[in-house]
Amino acid sequence: MKHTQVVVVGADPVGLVTALGLAKAGLDVLVVDTGREASACAPCVHDWSVLPGLDRLGVLEDATQAGFTDPSWCLRVLQTGEHLTFDLGVLAGLTPHPYNLHVEDTALCEVLERHLARHRTKPIERNARLVDLAQDQSGVEIVLETGDGVRRLRTDWVVAADGTSSMVRRLLGLGFRGSTWHDRSVVALVDADFAGRDYAGTTLQVDDRYGAVVHKVDDRRWRYTFDESLTLPEESVGARIPGVLRKVLGSVPFHVLDWHSSRMHQRTSDQYRAGRVLLVGDSAHVANRMIGHSPITAFFDAYRLIEALSAVAGGYADERVLDKYSEGRKRVFLDHALPASAGRKHLISQISDRRQLETELEHYRLASADPEALRELLLFNRELEGDSPLPRGTSSVSVFS
Repeated sequence: MKHTQVVVVGADPVGLVTALGLAKAGLDVLVVDTGREASACAPCVHDWSVLPGLDRLGVLEDATQAGFTDPSWCLRVLQTGEHLTFDLGVLAGLTPHPYNLHVEDTALCEVLERHLARHRTKPIERNARLVDLAQDQSGVEIVLETGDGVRRLRTDWVVAADGTSSMVRRLLGLGFRGSTWHDRSVVALVDADFAGRDYAGTTLQVDDRYGAVVHKVDDRRWRYTFDESLTLPEESVGARIPGVLRKVLGSVPFHVLDWHSSRMHQRTSDQYRAGRVLLVGDSAHVANRMIGHSPITAFFDAYRLIEALSAVAGGYADERVLDKYSEGRKRVFLDHALPASAGRKHLISQISDRRQLETELEHYRLASADPEALRELLLFNRELEGDSPLPRGTSSVSVFS
């Protein structure tokens, strides 16, 4: 039976970031690709707050070359006709990267895999299905089904980065408590001149019927995310997308290149550590897909887990720091990411009363006119970083310690 120090289950950006950070700390890491289908509709914008972590991993320059940076975002209010613009440049001096990174999911994964291959890691186990997991005090045995048959692996630690439907979490018997929205999320990849209609690279479109989040993918493609009632037939989602776009683009020509729909949840695992298995990102928690607080939190999960697990595996700290990781990251999600995501979704697509809308917009109107108020609005995202799980003064080889 083959043995490795860490098996990361899931090859999305968060899983690969975790693997790279652990590998840079000198751990022997195997990534198991569970066959997640790549989608052109996957998130493509990464918040300014997570970029220092990508820089410390040494991948930010390559990721930027694979995409582009943009310091601007805006709020378009369809009821009032307002177009509130914001510039992340107000964060200069507070962060080395006062901009968002626009890079497609597949391109970012390719960058991370190239960097991962430079370290003491095994080749990624492709298209493997996890079918069993058992652990004892010294390690974990996992069973994979691959194209070459069944494989059994022995590892000291498992990191679950296998998404909302995490098989690792299910095999552990951990609950995923919370609720499901009465809406579905629809993401369309659209070829259209949104820029000609004064859409910024990141645009929050506020309207109780046509609320959406619009992201620039490249010079011609845009990611358009909106929600719709679950009472509408799922089989005709694709047929309704052109009508939605026509309401906001008017006579501007467009072509829907791809689309994806899914249920929207706000849930968290009972715990983010079960013995020698640790959960990160969507396997641990999920909020609505319209806004980016859950993905931001997922990257910070990875950074904090790299700190904790590299210190334990390297003998610099005992396993209590893993419990601190679990408790701290769950608290960040419940106290900050979840309410912020729900509040932003409410603003974008759920307010029909004009007076209530006016009240909600005042904060953003002030931020558009006052740099100090804008900084306060933006710096909330640093709350998602949370505290280090390591005691002050703990030695570690992690780039995040």
